[in-house]
Amino acid sequence: MSFFPSKTSPSSHAEKLTLGVLMSGVIALALSDFVSPLYWSLPAMAALLRWWRGSSFALTEMQASFIGWFGFIWVGLELLLGRPWVVAFTDFLLILALAVTIETATPRNHLHRMLTGLFLMLAGAVLTDSVLYAIPLIALMWFTWRSAICLYGLQQVGGDLPIHSPRFDVGAMIVMIIMALGLFIGLPRFDIQTKLQPTQPRMETTGFSDHVQLGDFARELDATVILRAEVIDIDADDFRRQILGRYWRGVALSQYINHGWRQATYQKIRTWMPSQAIALSRATSSSQTSSSQTNSSQTNAAQTNSLQTKHRYEIAVFREASDHAYILLPDGVSLIQHHANSAQLDSLGQLRFSKAPARRLRLTMVLDSISNTPVFYPALQAPLAIESDQTNIPNAIRIWVKHIVSSEKSDQTAEQQLQMLTDELHGWVYDLNAPIDAQQPLTSFINNKRGHCELYASTLALAARTLGIPSRIVNGYYGGEWNDTGAFLMLRQQHAHSWVEVWLNHQWQRIDPTPASRWQLSGVHFPTWDAAWETLKLTWYRYVLAFQDSDREALLQNLFAWLKKAIPWLLMGLILFFITPYVYRKTTFFSWPWWSHNIQQKVLDRWLEKRGVYRPLSRPLRLLPIPYGVPSQAWINLVKAWENQAYSDPKRWTRRQLKTHLRALSDARW
Repeated sequence: MSFFPSKTSPSSHAEKLTLGVLMSGVIALALSDFVSPLYWSLPAMAALLRWWRGSSFALTEMQASFIGWFGFIWVGLELLLGRPWVVAFTDFLLILALAVTIETATPRNHLHRMLTGLFLMLAGAVLTDSVLYAIPLIALMWFTWRSAICLYGLQQVGGDLPIHSPRFDVGAMIVMIIMALGLFIGLPRFDIQTKLQPTQPRMETTGFSDHVQLGDFARELDATVILRAEVIDIDADDFRRQILGRYWRGVALSQYINHGWRQATYQKIRTWMPSQAIALSRATSSSQTSSSQTNSSQTNAAQTNSLQTKHRYEIAVFREASDHAYILLPDGVSLIQHHANSAQLDSLGQLRFSKAPARRLRLTMVLDSISNTPVFYPALQAPLAIESDQTNIPNAIRIWVKHIVSSEKSDQTAEQQLQMLTDELHGWVYDLNAPIDAQQPLTSFINNKRGHCELYASTLALAARTLGIPSRIVNGYYGGEWNDTGAFLMLRQQHAHSWVEVWLNHQWQRIDPTPASRWQLSGVHFPTWDAAWETLKLTWYRYVLAFQDSDREALLQNLFAWLKKAIPWLLMGLILFFITPYVYRKTTFFSWPWWSHNIQQKVLDRWLEKRGVYRPLSRPLRLLPIPYGVPSQAWINLVKAWENQAYSDPKRWTRRQLKTHLRALSDARW
């Protein structure tokens, strides 16, 4: 193998273009979480060396085939070790990409690169869900088109044909993109990603573990978006006012241990199958929902009534990949549609799927107006014994409660006592970086009077138990951030929140002891760019990843409706398109000698400048030097014809006729 660059060969264009095809597929897989950087970095580095060194950095076909066989054996071992076959096949393709990258440049090698790049791109369509996938996809279309043109011109009878300028392919590229969009809309979707669920890496969403150590999740709050919600057929401004003030309920934790919380044993109340809409009600209780099946006609009626009820909002919720099966329940939710897995409601008011959903989860929810439904609890279940347990309550909390409550009158109600404790906590400082004693987290929190929401919620929940009030903490999200660019709600990791539920007046009531300064924190550094980027991602998820048959039908209906309105304008445009050239040729104004001569002069001057000749104003052509690359006799003939039509012939050349003469003159050198 030689590492010295060689002279440019006739196939150098094909070398670079087919490498572009191959690297487009490699980049598409590099965007996937399934593919190890080790696999895609090797062909990427080999391509850079090949681009730099040219065909001198190459192996023979026999040597390159050894790399391919090694990849085949290696992937076989991966399958024996339990690696999913789709991912293992992708590993093999990347090893094969390494082989064809450094293989000797031949027409067969170029074809190998193009085929491998195509298969890599198809694998990326399964394993990549990033919006950036569109970039290598368009690049592959471009390089494939250019490579096909270049390879067609190799080894012709008259020698290798030169490849034309890329600007001539822009129109063809636009046509290919339009055709690709048509195929995307017309072809059915294939559900492949659900088969990859056991292997896909999933984002660990904070606040959704069944076992929480105090201080765990607050340390990792960032600006990562975990959920997006957009309104369907409702005014966006009204939706913004309604959606921003809601709590999104996730996990209820009832058992307090020395340094954290665990989930108590719960009972299943109700189960919904994938074909059934999840109908929830504020009056839902165990006695009312003991049956696990519902009559389909009743479900459909409830769904119709929910959608038609005044002051209700239908929203589409897009959740990122997550490691839990819980469904976030915003305040006021009454109906959840289009869920792929069976779901169950438990006695703690938690709604979850039977298994973790697909990588991207899309749900359609119906929300009541927040003015009509300030608080929502999906299950009215009497408190468990463990939710009144006072065994592990720190003495610091008992002393603190006694100090706050005993200083007032002894005839205070339970609600008033809880309000006093809440008011006290609201006056403390919210601080994510406050020091926490790992052995006595709540004691240090009470002494320092600063900490994060999980410490505030834990303190109030245990304080309520010292007063004989059953309590638990709930982890979820609150508020969110409104995206003005796309008009939708975003929940980020930094919106993760903990609050308290207490049993008062025979129902669970929510109390949030965290200071309001909690919501002044933000991890977004470039809000404008971030809003545009998140809007682009939501568009990708909504109209590409989650594109369904119903979306296809709606799109076609909207297209037909638009065509009905646009037909008169389209007909008028077609008429103008065909009539304008005729009028241009026949109208007296455009036929005036001075006008026609001026147009010709501009065309001729531009043609001359491209060939290194700059004509001063009013200088005759016969006094100009012969343009570069034009035969002298051909130039003399053009000058005579030009002067004849300009000064003696009553019928002057049109612009098209002049371009025809110049084009023939340019081709005369061949």
